[in-house]
Amino acid sequence: MEETHITVQENNDWLESIMDVEQRETMSQQQGPRIPRIPQIFSGIKSSKKCYEPMVVSIGPYNHGKHDNLQEMEKSKVKMVSTFVQQSMRHIGEFYKTVVDVAEEARRCYVEDGSVELNDMTAFTRMMFLDGCFVIQFMLCLLYDRENLKMTSHVAALVARDILLLENQLPFLVLRPLMNLRFGDEVGKKVIKDFMKHIRAMPRQRDSCRKRILKFFRKTIFLAALNPSKETAMEEYYGASHLLELFHMHFLDKKAPVDSSKTSLYRYHPAMELRRVGIHFHPSKTSKFTDVQFMPTWLAGRIQIPPLTINDSTESLLLNLVAYEACLGDNDQLWVTSYICFMDSLIDHPEDVRVLRSQGILLVTLGSEDEVAKLFNDTAKYLVPNPRVLNKVKKDIESHYRNTIKRWAAKYLDTYFSRPWSFITFVAASFTIALTAIQSYFALFPLNNNCDCGKY
Repeated sequence: MEETHITVQENNDWLESIMDVEQRETMSQQQGPRIPRIPQIFSGIKSSKKCYEPMVVSIGPYNHGKHDNLQEMEKSKVKMVSTFVQQSMRHIGEFYKTVVDVAEEARRCYVEDGSVELNDMTAFTRMMFLDGCFVIQFMLCLLYDRENLKMTSHVAALVARDILLLENQLPFLVLRPLMNLRFGDEVGKKVIKDFMKHIRAMPRQRDSCRKRILKFFRKTIFLAALNPSKETAMEEYYGASHLLELFHMHFLDKKAPVDSSKTSLYRYHPAMELRRVGIHFHPSKTSKFTDVQFMPTWLAGRIQIPPLTINDSTESLLLNLVAYEACLGDNDQLWVTSYICFMDSLIDHPEDVRVLRSQGILLVTLGSEDEVAKLFNDTAKYLVPNPRVLNKVKKDIESHYRNTIKRWAAKYLDTYFSRPWSFITFVAASFTIALTAIQSYFALFPLNNNCDCGKY
């Protein structure tokens, strides 16, 4: 009887533990923002596993002391932290105290599992201090003081890649006090903003006359007070838990529409095929992943897509943003995931990359067009987008593609107007036909210049 009673009690405990899961998760979130681990569904994919692992520098506890190739940068950290403190003209103890004050709260931001133990508070605080000062000093030198960076451009690019990995994040509650003590809150926000712009650089575009006039008036005191951009930047800066989250917030438009209408299955057409039916590509005016639009015209169409620089860190950045979105548990936040899947639908072959590259949408600084096509095909292979995100764009593309008149007009224009010589030949042929018609008319109906007008 006793054995049966114990079994029933254990069963009751197990059932109650299931019902308590949601409550425990809510309490955990209230304790502080968490820096999650890469979901198993992504980390288990061998082809992309390296995209989540640091190559030269470990930041935070998840990768600390686990990889031999990261040990060399640990020595550089100490040197850069020393320079960081010296340039501040403050005592090193002041900086360390700011970390001590938030160390306990910072520890709750991380997931403590079998591979990570955070019980030694002294070791954890020292790690937070070194890593925090290093990240700030690296951004400062990368942006404004390359001479004191003390590393090659290749290594600097890898460090920039590593500090945007999901499992290589420091909580902002550690970085902000260090920044405030070093150079004040406003300058700290500017450093972060400039770093994000450096990572997601936009190509220079010539401003229209209207845009130059608007820029001029924005500089006036009256319109500057009405401009909410500073407020938005401050909201992002204080609302984010870590650098990758801020990056995600900064390059998404919170007001971007999510189509609430019924979603359908649409055929995917590569860029070359779309161009043949009169759909052209243009870079968006912003670098936000949400800024994808279809602009219909009378006979043609235009897809606006934010430009993307392709380098050796692109795949890693995109996949870590995707992993971050997966951790949010909110389907409406899958903008980067949906953007990648949309780009994959446009790219089947190197020729499709060439179309997007020629229009300034893909800025390829590393690799061939074949490698770029493979990057998107491989990256999107295991991703599932939110069907409501970009649903209207896909619907408009399909509507244009099914329009027989627009397809005929596109084929006609491509045949006669796609190249200068084709156009010249078309004009010359039309002119010749017109002259022949006029000549034939006068041959059949000659003018009577010898008529006797006086007899009337």
